[in-house]
Amino acid sequence: GPRAYAEGREPEFTAEWIRANPDQATGTRYFTGEEQRRLERQLTPVTRAYQLSRIALAKKGLAGLAAFDRSRLSDTDRASAELMQWQLERVVQGEPYLDYFFPFEQFQGVNIGLVTPLTSSHPIVVESDANNYVARLAQVATRMNEAIEEARRIAGTGRIPPRFILRLTITQMQQFIGTPAAENPYVTVLASKMESAKDISAAKRDSLKGEAEQIVSSEIYPAWRKAIALLEPLVARATDEAGLWRFDKGAEIYAYNLRRYTTTTMSADEIHQIGLQ
Repeated sequence: GPRAYAEGREPEFTAEWIRANPDQATGTRYFTGEEQRRLERQLTPVTRAYQLSRIALAKKGLAGLAAFDRSRLSDTDRASAELMQWQLERVVQGEPYLDYFFPFEQFQGVNIGLVTPLTSSHPIVVESDANNYVARLAQVATRMNEAIEEARRIAGTGRIPPRFILRLTITQMQQFIGTPAAENPYVTVLASKMESAKDISAAKRDSLKGEAEQIVSSEIYPAWRKAIALLEPLVARATDEAGLWRFDKGAEIYAYNLRRYTTTTMSADEIHQIGLQ
């Protein structure tokens, strides 16, 4: 936290926060040595238990922030403390609404969130990076199955996305598995990133690419098909009503999201009036 910065120590809470999120640790290369290497072989879980563990950690961080005197901080550190408090409060305040966010959708769903950490954020500079990429790839199907269980549970409560979102999501997921594994982004991105890495021999590149293809075809594609099979019957149950008002806590969730995305405490009606003006 800010006090640790002020005292010139590693920000301990930040380290703890990132340590529990391998995707963030890998994308930022936050740590070094063995700790970083271990994290770069993992994919962040998508379970409810994981979400609750983040909320518990955010509460711990807020308690830590409350324990020191901000009047003694520099302006920069005080701004850091306020920003950190804001971010952690949003995490904690989201807890009542976890069951209202469906795991699969075409922009921010797990179907996207399991792809970008590898294809966009995983650096491949040396051979060990490519080995770590393949190790993470081997966890994708496990994570997808976690999301499927979560989606099944939430669908059981009747909280499903609108029909047009489900259709777009199914189409997007079908396209993702619609090519041979060798042409899937998980494989093509690995191959192209290895081309620019200096120390990977051609033979090693071929063997890692082959391993990735095998994981995609035998594990990842079946997991995607299983998710699509869960979503398809929901289309008939869904309607095209997309507003959060359709949920029992709709107005509350809307207010929470307004606060989260705009930082204002204005009501939806007040913001609507600004729009009309």
